[in-house]
Amino acid sequence: MKFINIKYLLFGILAISAFGCDLLDPTEVVNPNLTEETVLNTPNPTSPLVNGVRRQAAILTNAHVPISEIASDNYDNTQTFYNQNMDDLVIRPTDADMNTLNQQVARLRELAMYGLQTVVPQDPDATAEQIAELHFWKGYAFMLSSELFSSLPIEPEGEAVSSSVIADSALKEMNIVISQGGSQTDLMASAQLASARIHRAQGNKMEAVDFAQSAINTSPDLILYIEFDQQNGPLNTMQTALVDRGTFDDFQVLPRMDFLDPKYYFRGANQASPVAVLKIEEAHLIIAEALLSDQDLTAGISKLRDVINVVDSRPVESFSNQQQDRTQRSPGSRPDSTDIEVAASPTDSLRSGLVLYRKGDPISVPTVSGTSVDNDYLDNVTTLDGALETLYLIRQEVFIGEGRRIMDMGVKFVIGEIEYLSNPNIDPSDPGVSPVIPSFIDNVRTELDDFTYDPEAREAVILHDLNRILVENKTSPYVLPFE
Repeated sequence: MKFINIKYLLFGILAISAFGCDLLDPTEVVNPNLTEETVLNTPNPTSPLVNGVRRQAAILTNAHVPISEIASDNYDNTQTFYNQNMDDLVIRPTDADMNTLNQQVARLRELAMYGLQTVVPQDPDATAEQIAELHFWKGYAFMLSSELFSSLPIEPEGEAVSSSVIADSALKEMNIVISQGGSQTDLMASAQLASARIHRAQGNKMEAVDFAQSAINTSPDLILYIEFDQQNGPLNTMQTALVDRGTFDDFQVLPRMDFLDPKYYFRGANQASPVAVLKIEEAHLIIAEALLSDQDLTAGISKLRDVINVVDSRPVESFSNQQQDRTQRSPGSRPDSTDIEVAASPTDSLRSGLVLYRKGDPISVPTVSGTSVDNDYLDNVTTLDGALETLYLIRQEVFIGEGRRIMDMGVKFVIGEIEYLSNPNIDPSDPGVSPVIPSFIDNVRTELDDFTYDPEAREAVILHDLNRILVENKTSPYVLPFE
């Protein structure tokens, strides 16, 4: 807490009264140690700038992952601490979280650009690796902008441009990283995988497959983490929502995904759980999806087995989760034991092994990737649509807690109110101010998290298998980009 000496406070009030509003101009206050010139003249200013960009990437992750998870069928938000609109896909420009997301993605882009345009030219010690990393984060900001929004300004007070144009800007930056990445193998592979991800979203199958295979060749076990700071911040907001708020139990996971929750857990006072934003599993999934779109069921299933092999190599952590409750303040309302079976829809068979018991011994949870699909499961997949449905189930499971599911659902967020009120080139009639929600998602928007549970029969049945709905609508321009 900051204490103010009353004598100086009174003197300040008198001074303001005597000399008027000129003394309120904040631009007249200059700290000689914090001018741009002073900072640029410190040794190797690019190093702290890169650290600042990484920190901003963490802040952006906190801005988009929790609301994206709430908006999807992955999690039901049962409390009032986090966004109360997203569970029913009520996406509005006036939503504070929309405004925050708009701001944070722009800040990452602009901070990386400032480093490239202002700091690096003044720093003779800037390395090729640092420059490549700044290009990567600039491209990453463009990539997220293209994935999360139908249109968005990509410069201060600029016109809103379409997601496809923003995607082209992202690819341009990633190509620079690939050509100039130097000895940073993981950064190179991250740029290759990001390029594959962008091309997939744009429906560019050949390019997506080529970049995906390049990423596999460059780094066959790639994970790019966003790191958080448990002591000084930013904290991992998903970790806070899933675990650190204790018995509030804000986010309740879809029962068929219970065995994957919580991906983020309390690791101690000095360490936060990181969030993976790029991992090599996606490269294999992209190639598998391309093969299935080519009507090659055998090769597609074979590639899905490669995905399972990668997932099986990822860490599984054991920790106590006794404080987490599945009763949602109503005993018997949610499955909470290993003997409970779950069906993906009323027409699907019950499956075991999807629910954990949390009140006893430590639980074991995959902290990078996990899936309920194994080789025996794949042996029983005999149709192309069945394989696509399985692929999207694996995507849902592998990317849970990472903010990716709504992208597969075809949902797009909106330009925030602050942007269109302050930007003369944006107005409320701009298409980007309205959300994109495909009709087949809109039809079930209030039931995405719904299920029935019979505690006596030990059975839970999910109301809608969203992966089946996606495949049934595979010709829609909003989903399954290779179909």
